[in-house]
This record gives sequence, structure tokens and C-alpha cells, in this order.
Amino acid sequence: MTVHTAVIIAVSFVVMEPVTYLAHRFVMHGVGWVLHRSHHLPAGSGFEANDAFPVIFAGITILAMAAGATLPAVHPVEVAGVGVTLYGLAYMFVHDVYIHARMGRLPHNGLLERLREAHAIHHLYGGEPYGMLVPIVPRRLRERANGVSYDPGTRRARRVARSAA
Repeated sequence: MTVHTAVIIAVSFVVMEPVTYLAHRFVMHGVGWVLHRSHHLPAGSGFEANDAFPVIFAGITILAMAAGATLPAVHPVEVAGVGVTLYGLAYMFVHDVYIHARMGRLPHNGLLERLREAHAIHHLYGGEPYGMLVPIVPRRLRERANGVSYDPGTRRARRVARSAA
């Protein structure tokens, strides 16, 4: 692998976080709410309508990579697709495997717990943070969520006694 290729892959991976934020905020919580709403309801079993999004996004990536593989003028798009795919795999692991435990509970991990907490706040209030791997939680929401226990696996919240800090 050349340095040029590695840079394209790395940059496309990093750029996917703000792209994900925008897609989540303006597509999933906008025109795509008809599908995404299923993800904000108490957990059911099996697939949910929201699962259409990764299929759609993967399809777009596959088409872009195919164009890059067959049209020399847009070859970098094929390479960028590798970074996008790696981001998608990281997102799937963090969101579906670790946070929502769709394949069973994993042992706790400090870094991943911070992501779980941020995502729980998103589910509690249906707004920020929209990012996944680098979520930015506004202080007011973090304070508002203090005292609420939320299990992203079941998508159920309950009040808990506030700790004396």
C-alpha cells in the first residue's frame, strides 16, 4: 500500500464522523424518521426498520467503489470506499454490538462506556449527540441526564437517586 493510498483511507475514515453526524441529524431525524423511529422505540426482537440505513449506505459505498474500480479518472473513490467501509465496521461494532448489545453483552470497556453514555443521552432526549465515534454531548444534556439510568440494550430509562458529588 502506498502512502497516498493510506492517506486517502485515513482521511475518508475521519471525514465519516461529521458525515455521519449530518446524516443522523438531518436524514434519520428528518425525512428518514419513518425508518429511524423504530430505533428509538423500546427494543423488540430481530430486525427493525432502521436496519435499512446500513444497507442503503453500504449500497451507495459499493456503487462508488465499483465506479472507482472501473473508471480510472475516479480511482481515488474506490480507495476512499475502503475508509468508509472501515468506519462503517467501527460504527457497527460500537453501536450495534457494544452499545445496543444486539449480539449479546460484551465486557465493559472504559472508552466504549463513554460512547454508550453519550448514545444513551441521544436516546433519552432524541437530539444531541448525533455523532457516534466522537460524540459531543452538550453540558446541559449531560447534567439533565444525571440521575437517569438508561439501558441502550433495552432502550428503557428509569430515575435513580442522584449521587452526592
